[in-house]
Amino acid sequence: MWLADLFLPSREDRFWSLLGKHSGILAEAAQKLCTYMVSPDAELSEGIDHLEKQADQLVVQLTDELRGTFVTPIDRQDIYGLAETIDDMIDYLNNAAREIELFAVSPTTHMQAMTRELAAAASDIAAAVKALKPHPDEAWRKALEACAAENAVEKRYRAALAELFCDDDIHHIFKLREIYRHLSNSADRADAVGRLICRIVVKAT
Repeated sequence: MWLADLFLPSREDRFWSLLGKHSGILAEAAQKLCTYMVSPDAELSEGIDHLEKQADQLVVQLTDELRGTFVTPIDRQDIYGLAETIDDMIDYLNNAAREIELFAVSPTTHMQAMTRELAAAASDIAAAVKALKPHPDEAWRKALEACAAENAVEKRYRAALAELFCDDDIHHIFKLREIYRHLSNSADRADAVGRLICRIVVKAT
């Protein structure tokens, strides 16, 4: 058994690997949602849902690693918080795709613009997580870029609601509002992830 253990990554490397995979799934899910907003396709929606389930499994793995490890590369609460918040962001992206399909509505230009901002933020988060250990300054910069998405999406969200409430179809209003809220909530999580990464960098310096 000890010989097999020699070929396993260290506990520290396993934490970084799991966080890297998790943030990579976030970036992939956000990019798929971008494509879906332009060309709604059930296969893309299913693909996002599949990624969300993969992300859930990674959170379970990461939690198991935390429970079985006394010393962690960064604060254990920060590791758990990072995984949990990234997972929340993926959940909201998935919910947006699922409800577009469920409510049988077409993506609006506001949804497309909000999703582009979220895809950029997700890419920044993935880059920040990857840079956390070797290049904390780069992680800091990318994290701040991810935080900036929240204001951009919120601006679009308000414009979308103002336009939406000019409609007379109350059912249509409620359907679209739910989807807009998922995208807005996802942006809130992008901001939370970015701030947490910045806090991790500060603690390490």
